[in-house]
Amino acid sequence: MHGVTTTTSVTDFETDDTTNQRRATRSVGLSGSSHEITSLLSYDTRGNLIKRASSYTGSGLSPVGTHTTEYEYDNHGNQTTERDTSYSPARGNSYVYDNELQQFVTQETKWGGSITLTTTHQIGYGSAFGVPTTTTDPNGNKSYFEYDHFGRLVRTSSDTDVGTLTTASYSYDSSFPLSAKTTFVTGTGDPDFVSRTYTDGMGRNIYTVKSASNGNFAITGRLVYDTTGKLVRKGQSSWASSGEIDRFVLHLEEKNPTSFEYDPIGRIKKTILPLAQGETSPVVVTTAYNSAFETTETHSTGTSKRTVKNASGEVLYVEDFSSDGTGAKIGFCYDIAGNRTKKSDLNDSSLMSCPNPSAGVPTKDVSGRNQTYWSYDAFGKLKAQSDPDLGVSSYNYNAFGDLTSTTNAKGVTTTFTYDGVGRILTKNIPEGNIEYTYDSFSGSENALGRLVRIEDSNQNKTFSYDKLGRVKKETRVILATTEGNPLPSETAGPYITETRYDLLGRVTRIDYPEHPISHGRMRACYNYGTAGYISGLSVQVNTNGIFPGYCNKDIVENITYNEFGQTSSLTLGNGITTSYGYDVKGRMVRLNSSGDVGGSNKVLQDVLYAFNPNNNITNVANHSTDFNTQFVYDYDGLGRLTSANGSYIEPFNSNFTQRFQQSFVYAKNGNLSSKRFHDPLSGNISDVWSYQYTNHQVTNIDSSKSGADALTMSYDANGNLTRQRDNVKDLTKRISIDSQDRITQIQDGNNAILGSYWYDESGFRIRKSSLEPKNNVFSNVEILYPSKFFGLEFIESENVISSVNNVYLNGVRIAALNEAGALAYYLTDQVDSVSTVLDDEGNTLSLMQYLPYGDTFVQRGDLNFSPKFNSQELDRESGFYFFNARFYDPGIARFTSADTVIDGELDTQGWNRFSYVKGNPIGAKDPTGHCSTLSTVPCKTQLELGGGGVPPVGRPGSSSGGGNSAGLGAAATGLLANLLGSKDDKPSLPDKPRSTSATPSEAKDMSKAGLDPLNKSDVKNFLDKGNKSGVTHGGNSGTNNKVNNIPNAGGVIRKFTQKEDDYYYRVFSGDNITGGFLTKKAPKSSAWAQEALSLPPGNKANFIQKVLVPKGTELTRSRATPVPEWGRMRGGAEQFELRSKISPKNFSKGEPLP
Repeated sequence: MHGVTTTTSVTDFETDDTTNQRRATRSVGLSGSSHEITSLLSYDTRGNLIKRASSYTGSGLSPVGTHTTEYEYDNHGNQTTERDTSYSPARGNSYVYDNELQQFVTQETKWGGSITLTTTHQIGYGSAFGVPTTTTDPNGNKSYFEYDHFGRLVRTSSDTDVGTLTTASYSYDSSFPLSAKTTFVTGTGDPDFVSRTYTDGMGRNIYTVKSASNGNFAITGRLVYDTTGKLVRKGQSSWASSGEIDRFVLHLEEKNPTSFEYDPIGRIKKTILPLAQGETSPVVVTTAYNSAFETTETHSTGTSKRTVKNASGEVLYVEDFSSDGTGAKIGFCYDIAGNRTKKSDLNDSSLMSCPNPSAGVPTKDVSGRNQTYWSYDAFGKLKAQSDPDLGVSSYNYNAFGDLTSTTNAKGVTTTFTYDGVGRILTKNIPEGNIEYTYDSFSGSENALGRLVRIEDSNQNKTFSYDKLGRVKKETRVILATTEGNPLPSETAGPYITETRYDLLGRVTRIDYPEHPISHGRMRACYNYGTAGYISGLSVQVNTNGIFPGYCNKDIVENITYNEFGQTSSLTLGNGITTSYGYDVKGRMVRLNSSGDVGGSNKVLQDVLYAFNPNNNITNVANHSTDFNTQFVYDYDGLGRLTSANGSYIEPFNSNFTQRFQQSFVYAKNGNLSSKRFHDPLSGNISDVWSYQYTNHQVTNIDSSKSGADALTMSYDANGNLTRQRDNVKDLTKRISIDSQDRITQIQDGNNAILGSYWYDESGFRIRKSSLEPKNNVFSNVEILYPSKFFGLEFIESENVISSVNNVYLNGVRIAALNEAGALAYYLTDQVDSVSTVLDDEGNTLSLMQYLPYGDTFVQRGDLNFSPKFNSQELDRESGFYFFNARFYDPGIARFTSADTVIDGELDTQGWNRFSYVKGNPIGAKDPTGHCSTLSTVPCKTQLELGGGGVPPVGRPGSSSGGGNSAGLGAAATGLLANLLGSKDDKPSLPDKPRSTSATPSEAKDMSKAGLDPLNKSDVKNFLDKGNKSGVTHGGNSGTNNKVNNIPNAGGVIRKFTQKEDDYYYRVFSGDNITGGFLTKKAPKSSAWAQEALSLPPGNKANFIQKVLVPKGTELTRSRATPVPEWGRMRGGAEQFELRSKISPKNFSKGEPLP
């Protein structure tokens, strides 16, 4: 029960006799309570506040020191210094103002101790109306701002590593309806991103038009308001014409609108969703306001959620219930200051009881109600926590409020120190200190104000930044190579990962670490389309050889997106195309991968998905050339999987058919209560696993077939699995845990080491040592992870170091290459589980299907590919999946350690720290080990490839705070036997360059044609018969000998057939030197075409003509790359070349280019 809370605040005032100023001198917050805080305020003779001292004057809470802030002013009354003197040395900020008007800040400095970080501003007094026109950061890099006569921003520019570049431009239209257009500049050959937002006379958005996939435009759904200004309908996005970016569409069609209804006082009472295919009636969400503090949200699908709040808006109760009888309830308590002090399950109908805030936290709750308690100091800092899974922990702080120590339930204390401005310097743990360095380190550029080095007992990393503050170089040295089974000294590193970005912060290039022996290295290049998303990804293996700087091998290309920004299709480098279909609710309903394999079309997967009204997947049917699968699922009212049955049939192999049937029962708190195994033909139950728990930790699993205690589990005080015993198989796992709750070693029942693991400071696994079967013999296998992109495998018995380069698309591993360039491509399903592995010719290397919670259902072909369920790495020595933040056991469908992050604090299922994706493994995934998310919704804690930079050092005490590598899909490399293979039967490039008469661009084309650019005979044949490479150097019209003698400036070549009539553009000069190279986007200027298309010197490309390319025309697509002989040109523009003739009538009259 929650009682009535009354809060009192008291403020004393005085009136200055000289200035007649009335001002506060004393303020008491939460007066008369245990949380009372008194603040004393002092002023100078001019009435400026010069000191605020806040201290705890209540009783019963942990004592805290006085928090004191002092202020200084100039003669104009401007605040010049803000100083926190609560602790020593003092820290604060100082400000300098302009000389003209003495009111605008021209310099701001953050300081503490001997550290000063200064940012300066140049003020514009005319059109800028006193706002900065230039800002200079502590490293001397400038940002520039331009304004129109109304003081509106029209252009931003910044210093970059290649000079000062425009980053964005803005324009405004005064005609009705008002609109503003934004152009974000990429700074590369990729198209800029453009959007325009229209608003009505009341300043409300009507819709936005923005650039979309394939040069198209998308228009966001129309927003319709009623006469009182409330939104009553919201349409979905649709395609727009290019002209609509600058022209308002008066009668915009409402596409699949969502409707809203309101009660008389303006609260939403009903939401009606669009009708999806297969639905007979729309889903309606009704909100009932039972009182001023209680609401019930009811879905027409039969699920409801009741929420009760207090007058302060704090949630007291949450109840989920359904028409099928399932339900769960949780409750919360708060202290008078608004800090949450308790959470409890309320599934046994007992009443909520709130603790005395002054009593601290009790011992770990074992009542089964999963009660968590928190206590705080007077300033609201967490002092202690009692968690049913994590145990009791405590926290201490300095007078600034910086965390100085934590002690966990095992009694392990971690301490922290800070520099003068409050940045963490050391984290002291039993395994050794972790040290952080800022502002300066050898080789680190643009370092002021940034983290430049991290050192711990296992590794060290250094960072260098570009002028826009993004990490462009990470250097890692692995120290853990000398522990356990020592590795060759060369494997310590250094390992250098270099990253380049465009002006939007998107990754455009990654140079992977080099092999420590051969020094071979890989480069990945990312291209972006008009939608702003990745349009293609290519690589270059062995960049220390003769092809530096070129990405000549497509990994994925032609990535297209629908009007909602969802991926529509993509083509892998082996020619396999994957297409995605969605319904009006944005749910993926079809997934197809097919293409030419061995001269005939092959369907790798053709998956159809069906959903129930609660958006849960109920049916998955896959019909491919090699196999057919059918899965049927059912759920309870809380969206948890209750039954699953499936079949796998190979139509051309009648001897191989697999089936399964399982069912599941859950407790109200999310614990899996029982797992039933059925005979898939009769449906009869063959075995029942009954789970026994302490809170959320499963301790025993009884089997109706094998008897009691079929499996037993033990945990330490922090909730980490330390022992697992399978009495049926007579197998034991003894698990060692470090102070940061990470598995460091797994032993069997005889204490033989099965696996050992090492991590960096963020929890990213940098080394794995295990016993694995190799050539039918168990060998010690060592795997190093210098980065998430690159791994090394050392097999002790073979004394060979092999490498694998992982390639990611949107955070999911899509391919892997070894140092010789041998490729494996991964096809994934709706939750990113790898279903098929292909080679570079499209041949299937491995097929995989999974049981609902990740156990292997079917695996055909090679067993060694690393990414599997959820694209995570399976450790075969333990049977656990490594989910980055922690490990997962698919056999029992539970994580092996408690989550340190609550996955939805207002979700009755979100407080179960061991459950997997809240019981819905068919439609949800967990990319980081911290967050379950539906396959169509990004996890808010997930880091996306493309942002770059080192995340700020998070809250100390977190064992897996992210880091530069953790949390971005699978952190491990797939070191695969058939991928690495024998170097004798796979093409490879030499490690060292040799002389060749072929230009770099010609060498690229030769490589694609299967020719050796270092072989004189191949070079001669290529130069004499250029068409052998599949590349023609001339065009469809105006081709002359001069053109044929020009080296090809094209990048990756790909043939295709025009699917429908479409327009291209052709640029040329007076002598027609550019032949038939076409572009999809009209060049902005002659200079732009010169550089972006890498045209020869002297060719000004001063004419442009429009070309109608009919359906059925054969073309090649490439990306222009710089030709060294022609000077430094940025290249990067997409270009096309006709490979079949079209009528001269299709070429418009040439027009001059500016």
